[in-house]
Amino acid sequence: MVRAGRPHGQRRGSPPVVVVLLAALCVVLSGCVVVGSGAGRTTAPPSAPPPAAGSAAPAEERMAREVFDRVDDERRNRGLPPVGWSDQLAAVARDWSATMAETGRFEHQDLGAVLGSAEVEGLRAMGENIATTSAPVPAGVLHTGWMRSDEHRANVLNPGFDRLGVGVVCAADGSVWATQEFGRTVSADLPAIASEPPPQEPIARAGEDGPRCP
Repeated sequence: MVRAGRPHGQRRGSPPVVVVLLAALCVVLSGCVVVGSGAGRTTAPPSAPPPAAGSAAPAEERMAREVFDRVDDERRNRGLPPVGWSDQLAAVARDWSATMAETGRFEHQDLGAVLGSAEVEGLRAMGENIATTSAPVPAGVLHTGWMRSDEHRANVLNPGFDRLGVGVVCAADGSVWATQEFGRTVSADLPAIASEPPPQEPIARAGEDGPRCP
């Protein structure tokens, strides 16, 4: 984990330096996504309502909702169908963000093992984006960071995905850990998983604002 420090010359009391790290699981068709055969898999649950966005909801849920909404805005802006919220992928995402926060290890999980487990049902492919920051930042910072990276944007705007779950953890030390889990349902009538990242521009939701950890 990268933590913020006071660089040489920064005055005491100055705003802390925020370090943002992003990582995408991205080697075409075997790293960017993990694709299974889908044989014998059950039908995926229908998409579910995303987390609440109101001010009474926990910050982590509001951030997850903001990230989800921005992904769908980006997809609509590029003429792509939106993704549906997946409770099972959100649970995987939250658990992995919590694991990274607890261990301090910023790394991807074994998506092949997840895809073949009882944690997810009715999926034949998954993709993962992760991010961490050394101090609280708005959800828009996570989104724009992912959108400005080819590997992450390839997942966000992949026409082969139709489900998304987002999990955000606000750690006690002030760091933020976030995971996006994308999925393709077994019965989805979609194009093949794209192997090339789409152009960066135009980013529909480029504002680095939105809900943040306390």
